[in-house]
Amino acid sequence: MEEQIENLEQIIHIDCQSCGAEMVYDPEKQELLCDHCGDTQALPRGNELVVERSFSEAMQLGAESLGFGMETKVFHCNNCGAETAVKTVEVSFECPFCTSTNINEEARATRVIRPSGVLPFKVPRKDALAAFRIWIKKGLFAPRKLKRLAKLEKIHSVYLPFWTYDAETRSQWSAMAGHYYYVTETYTDSNGNVNTRQVRKTRWVSASGYYEHFFDDVLVLGSHGLNQDFAEKVFPFKLNEVVNYDSRYILGHESEVYQRDVNRGFEVAEDKMDSHIRSAIIREIPGDTYRSLNINTHKSGLTFKHLLLPIWIAAYRYRKKVYRFLVNGQTGKISGKKPVSVGKVILAILLGLAVIVAVAYFAGVFDKALAGMN
Repeated sequence: MEEQIENLEQIIHIDCQSCGAEMVYDPEKQELLCDHCGDTQALPRGNELVVERSFSEAMQLGAESLGFGMETKVFHCNNCGAETAVKTVEVSFECPFCTSTNINEEARATRVIRPSGVLPFKVPRKDALAAFRIWIKKGLFAPRKLKRLAKLEKIHSVYLPFWTYDAETRSQWSAMAGHYYYVTETYTDSNGNVNTRQVRKTRWVSASGYYEHFFDDVLVLGSHGLNQDFAEKVFPFKLNEVVNYDSRYILGHESEVYQRDVNRGFEVAEDKMDSHIRSAIIREIPGDTYRSLNINTHKSGLTFKHLLLPIWIAAYRYRKKVYRFLVNGQTGKISGKKPVSVGKVILAILLGLAVIVAVAYFAGVFDKALAGMN
């Protein structure tokens, strides 16, 4: 689906009714909060607009279904390629995915499908930082210098773009099913002795069947800042708590613009569906093994939703390489990658070898002692 340039709507700025300061969405209170005076403002929690859309509808969406509901500047990271949308009042920006400041700051608005729903942050910043500080200190083979990053204060609350896909699938399959059986064979060993042994054989028979499955909310990341496999480490999200998209939930946070559109997202979802179908059918094939599996799947009722889901991201550099730590902004589940200290790995190997040598030595001494006693 072609994406074109188009201005988004008016800027969103919510003033505190008590003091006039700007309000932001607070994950702990689940409301808009004024950091200046502490006043709060409730937000709607309905979900009647979070509905499935057909692929054909995606090609015909009108202006009311596009954009983010506020004028945005899209920052393109020249280092990792991520594109993050913030309000136009932002004057500087650090990429939350790689910490780079090598950013193209030209304001542009992208013709994007507006999210139908948003999953508001629940995990507050202090809890996300605490989780990072505990995690960064752990790891037997992590470099000692890494613990200094426990003082890290930069952690970004980012709403990441996701697609969900539904599909009804019907699959016809055929294969050769293998059934093991055993026969007794007679053989002569190297000493000329005649012995018998059991030898496994396979009897092949034709098999076929039908498999039907409905896929509900197959979740695909629309980001280039993170890869799908890494993001899945902080799954699942409780999608039943998604509410109608309201740009006020974004206030005080960042949101990435999707770079994998609805069609390319479905390619990823389809791979996941096909993999699930194949695994399920393999379990249905009778016998002990199989070969020549052929699957013909028909997919119908294809629908999608565009959602923004919350993730805390801490990106840090170690020896010029970027590592990331993630916190699911709803559940608090964590995942991250750390560098490995080569020195610690070598030391562990040497210690292991020393233990093996010591055990072998003392085993030899013990055997000699027993021999002397006899």
